[in-house]
Amino acid sequence: MDVAGSAVGIASLGITVCQGLLSYIDSWKDYGSDVTYTRCLIADLQDTLVLLEDNLKVGGLDPKRAARVISCLQSCKDSLSDLRVKLDELQKYREPEGLRQKARAEVQKAVYPFRKDNLTKLRGNVADVHERLKFAIQVLQLSVQQSDRWRRIVDWLSAPDPWTNHRSARERHEPHTGDWLLQSPIYLDWKVGEKRHLWICGKAGCGKTVLSSTMIEDIKQLCDTDENLGRFGLGAFYFTFSDKQKQSYEDLLRSLVEQLAWKQDSYSRLQQAFDNASRGRLGKDELEKILDLSFQAYDRVFITLDALDESPEENDIRQKMLKQLEKLVQNAFNVKLLATSREVRDIQESMGMLKAERINVADSEVDKDIRKYVVSELSKDRRLSRLSDKTTSLIEDTLSARADGMFRWAHCQIQELKKLKSTKPKYIEDVLRTLPKTLDETYDRMLCAIEERYRPEALTLLRWITYSKVPLTLEELAEAAIVDPSGEGTVDIDNRGDIEDSLDILSGLVMVYGADDGHMTDDPSNNTDDSEDLPILTSDAIAPLEDDSNLMVRLAHFSVKEYLESERILESIAKGFYLDAANEHRFLAQSCMTYLMYCSDDMTEVSGWEDQRAHPLLKYSAESWYYHVSLQADGDLRREVQMLTTHRFMSCWLFNDLSFCVDIMLLYFSGPVQAIYFASCAGLGKVAELLLARGANVNAQGGKCGHALQAACDRGNIDLVELLLESGADVNAQGGYYGSALTAASFKGYIDIVELLLRKGAKPNGPGHKTFGNALQAASLEGHVNVVELLMVKGADLHAQGGRYNNALHAASVEGYAEVVELLLRSGANVNAQGGEYGNALQAAAVGGHRKVVSGLLIAGANVNAQGGDYGTALQAAKCEKHEEIVNMLLAAGAVPMEDDQLSNESEE
Repeated sequence: MDVAGSAVGIASLGITVCQGLLSYIDSWKDYGSDVTYTRCLIADLQDTLVLLEDNLKVGGLDPKRAARVISCLQSCKDSLSDLRVKLDELQKYREPEGLRQKARAEVQKAVYPFRKDNLTKLRGNVADVHERLKFAIQVLQLSVQQSDRWRRIVDWLSAPDPWTNHRSARERHEPHTGDWLLQSPIYLDWKVGEKRHLWICGKAGCGKTVLSSTMIEDIKQLCDTDENLGRFGLGAFYFTFSDKQKQSYEDLLRSLVEQLAWKQDSYSRLQQAFDNASRGRLGKDELEKILDLSFQAYDRVFITLDALDESPEENDIRQKMLKQLEKLVQNAFNVKLLATSREVRDIQESMGMLKAERINVADSEVDKDIRKYVVSELSKDRRLSRLSDKTTSLIEDTLSARADGMFRWAHCQIQELKKLKSTKPKYIEDVLRTLPKTLDETYDRMLCAIEERYRPEALTLLRWITYSKVPLTLEELAEAAIVDPSGEGTVDIDNRGDIEDSLDILSGLVMVYGADDGHMTDDPSNNTDDSEDLPILTSDAIAPLEDDSNLMVRLAHFSVKEYLESERILESIAKGFYLDAANEHRFLAQSCMTYLMYCSDDMTEVSGWEDQRAHPLLKYSAESWYYHVSLQADGDLRREVQMLTTHRFMSCWLFNDLSFCVDIMLLYFSGPVQAIYFASCAGLGKVAELLLARGANVNAQGGKCGHALQAACDRGNIDLVELLLESGADVNAQGGYYGSALTAASFKGYIDIVELLLRKGAKPNGPGHKTFGNALQAASLEGHVNVVELLMVKGADLHAQGGRYNNALHAASVEGYAEVVELLLRSGANVNAQGGEYGNALQAAAVGGHRKVVSGLLIAGANVNAQGGDYGTALQAAKCEKHEEIVNMLLAAGAVPMEDDQLSNESEE
């Protein structure tokens, strides 16, 4: 037999022994908690051995990892043989039959099988095997990340990728820069000592992102040592002002789950969610639960968060992120957090709550790093590298002395040197003599260098680049430049031009990159942005671009946006470029609507993709106009009302916005849908208020959600919900996708809205719905334990039946929400209630392989042989879905396998 075959044989021996021990223990009834603990240890060992055996059989490991696993298994052979001997001894003491035998057995049980010292020895043997297999499991878990199934799960998660930011930061890193931080006592105490959290604070442009990448590399080396492999975990995230997928708390959660949830229980739960993914992406609550399990799988977890200040303040995105981050790390005592940002008040307060140690990025230390950077940049440039030693030294000395701790400032001055048509010493000396003193002054010069004739177009482009919902392509940006929303609004198609010419006027302020991979399109040596690996466009750096549709545009650096929005620019010569977020969102909102109205007139027939090819800004305008309206400054709303009350405008919008695909069908085939409904769907409170003031019927029926109130609840807009209720909306109106507003809010977990609806008279036991049943079942189905508690306090019927899953307990069991299941059972839910897709709660939990829920239901008295539902019995469901652990649990609890012909007959009946 080969070595691998021998290892499989050892694993098989161990599995047989574990099964025998479990069978023996389960043959005795009413054993105590010490025996229960022993049984759990044996069950866990069996699971481990099955996992190892399966991977060796299918050859899922590379040779190096397989060799390690085989070695670990071979070291267990003697211990497993000892357990086999122990099993043979135990089997002499079987569960007796008859009163006399049972009386004698109680004496025997106290004397041998369950005597304390024997249990201790048995647990010791099991623990020894566990310890020997620990490294094999770590190897196996590392291989999970390379599996096809894991890659499918990652695709489904759609988590933002922090490593694109990290790679670009590493490309900008110069050797030995940042060493001062790695060697600082505070950092070392955080890394290997007792200090839990660290906050790196510095001004804009000082190189914090590159510093973050340096610390991440240092922590990666620590985690990858043989001693710490599998014991220490690292989760990194780069908040990015120009990428909407890297700004919120939920974006952070998705990324951390992808990086950390490949071990033990967290991976099992993630797999279960993936297998039940028919209802879309994971919500915040489930992501937090998976991440919590991930934290528990490590001895220590390092979380590094770069640029907290680039999470936007609008809609309280950053405030919510900080509060939830505090809660996340405070409850995980093995987590060490490292964050970087500018000194911003809300971040400072949050770091204070976490008692994070602060390290200020000292100008003196950074200036040394800036000199290294300047030396490197000069050596890379074809023309500047040929300068005399005297001139080179002058540049190095001047830039490092004047940088004041700002990499970004130094970068901008080097770009100015690169623009010189002649590199004679006197021209270089002129540039160095007239250097701007600050980054603000640098931007002033760039802005004022724009010729007067191009300034209106430059301002329009800056507005779009800064405030677009998602980064725009070159083609979209070129189209945006010809839209004028003033007055009646115009789209000057005859004035379309070359977008490269337009971008040239923003030299130094913007950059372009590939949409598919984030890679730059020009020389990487031109890029020293503090955020991403993207080229700064300069007048002499723009190469011909073959496919504009695949190239995106963004501001060159976060400090550009910060300056354009600051009061400082109002005191400068560039005050004409001042940007106010609310006013600029209004400009974009009106531009999008102007463009949609133009397209609706220009198109003889709405045809979707063909129209989008002919009108490059159509898709963005359709998907984003209401986003900008929701953030715009107060003003005239005539255009918004026109959009929602004119059929051709509505058609143009809905046909090009996939989020309303159901509503466009209803609009065309189920009669008219009122404007108030779509205002609610889009979250446009002020527009809804105007429509209501003009007599709109607040209770008009129509649309996917049935009526305006349900649509507002589905969106989670509490202010709009309050407005509709005050305007006479029927709080108990029926119909639509959810059946009622209360069910919609309960399903989404919006507890504030649930509370409001209940205060306004919503009935917690309203008429049932064919899918969701009722509000309690909807909340249970999504695991919103706080909503479930509130509904029960307000009188929701725990036993109400109806809907796809028939009752709340069944619904909670489907997705494995153990906390909700426990709450319902404690409150008196009938554990054996029949009905629904899977017949009963136990079968529902078995289908999903939810071990904890199955266990809880069995302890609560679930009938293990109850029949009904799609699979007939819970045991059959577990077998069909290949949940072997659940099968064993059910058999141990007395489940009786059904014969195939019996199953067939019952399914026919």
